[in-house]
Amino acid sequence: MKNVKLVIVLAALVAVIGVLIACGTPPTPAAPVVQTVVVEATKLVEATKIVEKEVVITPTPAAMAPNPYRPTTLIEIVGKLQEALKGKSPPAGARYAFVTNNLSPFWTAAAIGVQRSSAEIGVPVVFQAPTGPDFLSQQLSMLEGMINDKYNAITFSAIDRNAPAPIIKKGLEQGTLMLTMDSDATNSERALYIGMSDYDAGKAAAEAAKKIIGKGKVVGLVGFATAQNAQDRIAGVNDVFKGTDLELVEVLLDDVKPDVALSNAQTAMQKYPDLAGFITFYSYDGPAACQAIKQAGKTGTIKLVAFDAEPETQRCMAEGVAQAMIGQRVYFYGYLSGYVMHAMTILGKDEVLKMLEPYRDGDNKFRLNTGIDVIYADSFPQYKEYLNSIGIPSQ
Repeated sequence: MKNVKLVIVLAALVAVIGVLIACGTPPTPAAPVVQTVVVEATKLVEATKIVEKEVVITPTPAAMAPNPYRPTTLIEIVGKLQEALKGKSPPAGARYAFVTNNLSPFWTAAAIGVQRSSAEIGVPVVFQAPTGPDFLSQQLSMLEGMINDKYNAITFSAIDRNAPAPIIKKGLEQGTLMLTMDSDATNSERALYIGMSDYDAGKAAAEAAKKIIGKGKVVGLVGFATAQNAQDRIAGVNDVFKGTDLELVEVLLDDVKPDVALSNAQTAMQKYPDLAGFITFYSYDGPAACQAIKQAGKTGTIKLVAFDAEPETQRCMAEGVAQAMIGQRVYFYGYLSGYVMHAMTILGKDEVLKMLEPYRDGDNKFRLNTGIDVIYADSFPQYKEYLNSIGIPSQ
């Protein structure tokens, strides 16, 4: 009898849902579905372990309330790609890859974007990341292995701006489309770079520092000295600081090791007793500086401008330790990459580049510019509202 009642209740619910859909009732976001992203270092490196990372995926709402952080241009680009792809199919057995520069909470939003694009285009998009200790050689081996396995397209964040050029050339020769995101492989034959202008992001961080720090010595924390994104962000900060009362006295390297980043922040405060603030250039560097500031009892005295808005950095802002965050649209690094790789595979690289021309900038229009978000304490609630609207916790 209980089973019969259950069937009746379920049937009634289905009927009600059908009526609501027929009446055009705006959908409410579905309950989060936990999926597992398997991130494997590479089949080519011995003793590589597989890392499983859980991410929460909430279906993208059909409509979102107006919000200054909503990237309307990026949404428009996806719409144009979807329209161009209607009724077209990829080659049989097509598959794409998205390769990061490390594993950190920063990449959670990109992983969600990758999975959503994969579900919508109906083609597997593999999400992978090097796990160290030699991140660069592992990433290069990973890319070469994917080319040998004949992936149709690969998008990756370059740890070294120059090292991937020969592998990119090999990929193109063997029929694999090669794109970059987050950190570019400059002077290479990659088809397109998807990401913000890191130089402009550095300038934005410096302007935020002028606003909240004002004057004094500033120390930077960064992961890879060889990465294009790090170099360009630092250059942007230094250019804005010229002629001001702020000085970037030192940038400390941590090789993407959070414990080293924490030690660097602690050392900086000892070395510069009059330190006015930190600018942290990689996502985990913000939480490291935040922890060091709190441990030293310097909250509000030593100010913090942090790149990226990963969960711990958001908590630091809520606590008043971080005063500004420089946000990337990391979700769209994954979401756009899936669509661009798919479109280039079906329509051809040149056709897609032509379609994207109004949205490209930089020398020879090499970049599909995803834009920059600057988040202060007073605008933080709006930023959180936007993240919640697309079902991601951070980016």
